[in-house]
Amino acid sequence: MAIRFLDPKSIDGVRAYVNNDPEFRLASKFVIADILLGVGDSECIVKIREGLVSEIQLNPTFMDAWSFHIKSTEDAWNKFLLPIPPPKHNGLFSAMISQNFKVGGNLEIAFSYFWAVCRMLDLFREVQNN
Repeated sequence: MAIRFLDPKSIDGVRAYVNNDPEFRLASKFVIADILLGVGDSECIVKIREGLVSEIQLNPTFMDAWSFHIKSTEDAWNKFLLPIPPPKHNGLFSAMISQNFKVGGNLEIAFSYFWAVCRMLDLFREVQNN
């Protein structure tokens, strides 16, 4: 399954879908963070600025800065993005605790904005399955 938030043809639609969600807008109202999402060998940086995903940058270089990262295998992401994910893939916290996803970088920022990040990932799941 092609992951839509990594597809150059889909990222504008993904960004618009997330930005149109009232819960995400509320959760991310004060967020200023750049989140590196790693899917196997592919990566993108999701830039959140005060209630909006301002950009999804595909294929960042080592010079591109980010606040924290969420990385996993393509298989784990595919399970996470299923309409009804299996246990240990059904939420960011359970995926982290079971070590299916690795979260690193500035963990203070990551956990300060945990609600917004979780909502964004839930919306990525919705986009993936629509």
